[in-house]
Amino acid sequence: MSHCTKFEFSYVDEEAIAKAFGKMGLRPTTGLVSMFASDFSKKVLSAIGYMGQQQFRAIYGTTGEFSLFVCQIEEGSYKLLIERETVSADDEAIMADLASSFQKAYISVAIDETVKRIDASGFPSRVKETVQGFEIEFGPSYEFSIHVTFTGDQVTEEVHGVKGDVCTKLTEELEALLSSPAAELVTEWKPAYTVVHEEQTLQILRANF
Repeated sequence: MSHCTKFEFSYVDEEAIAKAFGKMGLRPTTGLVSMFASDFSKKVLSAIGYMGQQQFRAIYGTTGEFSLFVCQIEEGSYKLLIERETVSADDEAIMADLASSFQKAYISVAIDETVKRIDASGFPSRVKETVQGFEIEFGPSYEFSIHVTFTGDQVTEEVHGVKGDVCTKLTEELEALLSSPAAELVTEWKPAYTVVHEEQTLQILRANF
């Protein structure tokens, strides 16, 4: 392994968010949504023009009786909210599952973008879905890999088989799509990172990334 990096997960890219809705089989819509302090203000006052406490640009979609809103809190920062018109006792668990599914769909979009960059270098690649995330295997014999795992709001990426600092180039797309610019990336460098690489495959990767 050349390096292991951990950071706080964030939704940061609107195009990736829209693609995540698509991966869940939902058709996203973009618009302005309002946040209300109570059901009264939402159901009664909104009917006479009250716009709520705050308004946000949002990408949203509906599955069954649940609505998923990814609201733009500030430039490059989004938050996922899930609601239902009438909430029942079992809805909390269902909403948690929907949030987890959407997060995984969004992370898989970042995986897709990384795979596109690898494929553009002319090397075969494949993706395996694991219990906690994804593994990208690539190279002439699939001897290199990037493991991406996530638990709650923490993402861990590990690069295996790659020697030299090209490993940081391989994970740039993941970090750009999964973390905010202000996030702290905690990286543990392994001995392989300092190796001067002479393998043709790694030289081509370095030239193309």
